[in-house]
Amino acid sequence: MGVRPPARLFAPAAAVVCLFAALPVLSGDLTGTSWRLVNIASMDDRVHVPEKPSHYTLEFRTDGAAAILADCNRATGVWASEAPGQLRFGPVAATGALCEPGSLSEMYLAQFEWVRSYVLQDGRLFLATMADGSIIEFEPLGGAPLAATVLGEEVRTADANEMQQTILSRLFDDYAATHGIEVTDAEIESFTEKLKRGSQADALTAENDLTPEDAARIDAMRREMARSMIRQWKINRQLYRAYGGRVIYQQLGPEPLDAYRQFFEERRQAGAFTIHEKAFEGPFWRYFTDDSMHSFVAPGSEASAFEVPPWEK
Repeated sequence: MGVRPPARLFAPAAAVVCLFAALPVLSGDLTGTSWRLVNIASMDDRVHVPEKPSHYTLEFRTDGAAAILADCNRATGVWASEAPGQLRFGPVAATGALCEPGSLSEMYLAQFEWVRSYVLQDGRLFLATMADGSIIEFEPLGGAPLAATVLGEEVRTADANEMQQTILSRLFDDYAATHGIEVTDAEIESFTEKLKRGSQADALTAENDLTPEDAARIDAMRREMARSMIRQWKINRQLYRAYGGRVIYQQLGPEPLDAYRQFFEERRQAGAFTIHEKAFEGPFWRYFTDDSMHSFVAPGSEASAFEVPPWEK
């Protein structure tokens, strides 16, 4: 298995523009729903069916965020639906773990920037893309067994990866609140200016043709992405300072892998979360213990990954 080169911290500038010109306007029939992948049907009549459908999920959160599980990877983004049947996703930032052969992780994640519409039929969700006319079919999550509890919240799922994503999200939120980790307007401005300069350097001029209203909407989406990525970078820096250890490359920025493992182990021992489904214990910890999944920062240079915030470089 080859070594994955360092991923870019920022989503590509093209993805930021990518014809997405809507604020997080939420459609009531999608808000708060969660789905698992059934298949991806392409225009060439090929149908890609995941070996483990529950390893591929999509959650439409009430705040306009999209939480995605793509096999061994986690991803976040924003979604907007200005009217029933209309749907677009903003840039999706994902972890870069190497999944097992046969995984649909990369194919699945690649679909979201092209989604333009959806249909709810017979209890299932169908997303349609504009690129090659792919149809992505989902079935609802629900009625799943109790897999874990985290900070008093039940996590009901039949999939270990989905359980892990929920636990990590809740614990990171709690850590940020407990340690007063916040994102300032100045940091968001610096981050979004960096994205704009990247667009100009790449000779991307799509925004020049937008109306003032659409330009404002894209800027609002950039700011939401900036807030999420800056907060996670600050969480990672704080955890590294507290625990040290090895650091890995990810698209969302450097991750203090060993610090993660120690932090989550401490939280487990303190009763912050409990995994009730014992078969999920191994999969939960694999991300933090299986070195073959990651590309590591060179030994001795870990601290430099958190010296200067990426939005100030």
